[in-house]
Amino acid sequence: MAGVSGTGPGGDGRGTGAEPQWSHRIAEALRRDRFVLHAQQIVDVASGETRRHELFLRMGNGEGLIPAGEFVAAAENLGSIREIDRWVMGRAIEFAAAGNSVHVNLSMQSANDELLAQIRDGPVKTGADPTRLVLELSESQLISGNRRGEGFLFDAHELGCRIALDGFVTGGRGAVLLKRLPIDFVKLGPPFVKGLSSDGRRRRKVRNASAKAHESGQRVIAQGVEDLITVQLLPDLAIDEAQGYALGRPEPAESALSVPA
Repeated sequence: MAGVSGTGPGGDGRGTGAEPQWSHRIAEALRRDRFVLHAQQIVDVASGETRRHELFLRMGNGEGLIPAGEFVAAAENLGSIREIDRWVMGRAIEFAAAGNSVHVNLSMQSANDELLAQIRDGPVKTGADPTRLVLELSESQLISGNRRGEGFLFDAHELGCRIALDGFVTGGRGAVLLKRLPIDFVKLGPPFVKGLSSDGRRRRKVRNASAKAHESGQRVIAQGVEDLITVQLLPDLAIDEAQGYALGRPEPAESALSVPA
C-alpha cells in the first residue's frame, strides 16, 4: 500500500511507532510542509507504455527522508493520518490537473465526507479530470465490512475516481469484494510476484487470481516486479499492468510527473 498513507519500497505502511515519539515530528512536518511525494510508474504489459504513477509518501527530517512505513501506524493511532491524507490528495489533484494519472493510497480513517468534498471540489477548482485519480485501499482494510468506508468508495467512484484493491489474495473474501465494490484495478503484491520464474505453483496462483479479477471486470496489476525474467512471464499469467524496480524506481514526483503550472 502506498501513496497518501502508503509507502512503496522502503516500508509496508503498517509499521509500528511510539506515539509520543511521532506526535511532535508529524505535527512539525505538517506545519513546516516537510512531506514529499515520490512516484513510480505503472506500465502496460502489452505495450510497455506507462499508464499511471503510484505516489509514495516520505517525511523530511532535515537529514533525509523517512519512508511512510515508519510513521503511518502512529499517525493512524494519533488521528493525524486524516490531515496527512488530505495533504497528499491535494497534491494528487494538482498533478491530475497537469495531465498525470496517479494512484493515491488511503487510510480507511480518511474515507469520510471531508475527503469526499475535497475530491468533489478539487477537480472543479483546478480543472483536473477525476478519472485520473485512482484511490487505493488494501483488502485487509475493506474485508472488515466497514459500511461507511464502502459508501465512500461508491461516492468517489460516482464522482469519476477509479478504485484499486491493493493486496488482493485468491481467497473467497477477496472475490466477494470484487463483486460487491466498484473496483477497477486489482493489485497483486510482492508475496505473489516474487519467485514466479522458479515456482510453478505460484504462477498458477497468479493466473487464477488474474482470472477471478477479469471475470469481475477488473484489470490486474503486478507489484514488486524486480527482474526481466518476471516481466517476460507476465503476459502468460494474464497480468495487464506491472510496477517494480525492473520497470522503474520511485523518484521525486516533480521529476517523474508533469508539474502544475
